[in-house]
Amino acid sequence: MSLNYPFWVNDFDRVKDHKQTYPLASKIFEHPVSFWYGERNGKEMEKIDYSLQRLLRRTYPQLPVLVVYNMPNRDIGQYSKGGAKTRESYLNFLKSFADGIGKNKPILIYEPDSLVHTTEMSKEDSEARLSLMKEGLQVLTNNCNALIYIDIGHSNWLSPVDASKSLNKVTNNKVRGFAVNVSNYRSNTESMKWSLELCEHRPNDYFVIDTSRNGNGPHGNDWCNPPGRALGTPPTCDTGEEKCDAFLWIKIPGESDGKANKGPRAGRFWGEMAEELVRNT
Repeated sequence: MSLNYPFWVNDFDRVKDHKQTYPLASKIFEHPVSFWYGERNGKEMEKIDYSLQRLLRRTYPQLPVLVVYNMPNRDIGQYSKGGAKTRESYLNFLKSFADGIGKNKPILIYEPDSLVHTTEMSKEDSEARLSLMKEGLQVLTNNCNALIYIDIGHSNWLSPVDASKSLNKVTNNKVRGFAVNVSNYRSNTESMKWSLELCEHRPNDYFVIDTSRNGNGPHGNDWCNPPGRALGTPPTCDTGEEKCDAFLWIKIPGESDGKANKGPRAGRFWGEMAEELVRNT
């Protein structure tokens, strides 16, 4: 354990509505969940610095977990497609995001899936994204004090060696480390083993694991609303491993992965699935 963070439990009205409509799912919101920031439904986020300042004032002295999810051509056109329209608008978004954080030190998860997707893109598109991610991380680390973890997929995607090579292309020495298993279902044991192997190639890195829905492990290779899943270890810095900073609920349990297995669009709260996660835990 390297951190000792007082995570903030969300008490916004939207959460209260979920609790009222789906009483069993209310158990999810007894625990800290993250805040995701990026374009939604074709609309760019405005005044992000002001929004973050308000959030951080409200949560102080506890700290939220933030997720930047606004990469151009996000999710390479799949269920969570979208993101900033241009390179310039993306970098402006990150500068405003960093200004909103300032000297505060929340945990920041940087761009789920975006780095790993570069291994599946054309050479030209991959190089453009890697360049943008490297510059974007410089904007963040130069302008705010957040503890930044770059998303590097999950333990059944890249090998630790290949994951290390990908991280080397974008990171800098102010980045805290990497995030594993975001929005996926791989077990703590599998994720921890893979992450520690990755740390052998990047010995200065620390990592966090998304445990939000991995209580029953994966359902084969089905990653989009697989049935029979369960909540995982609640958020904590007590991970039992020096290199693992925290178990976090980065993906909000109950939010859909996309329009598969009868789910609504990606990111929409799906009360029936939320209650199933609780029942199976």
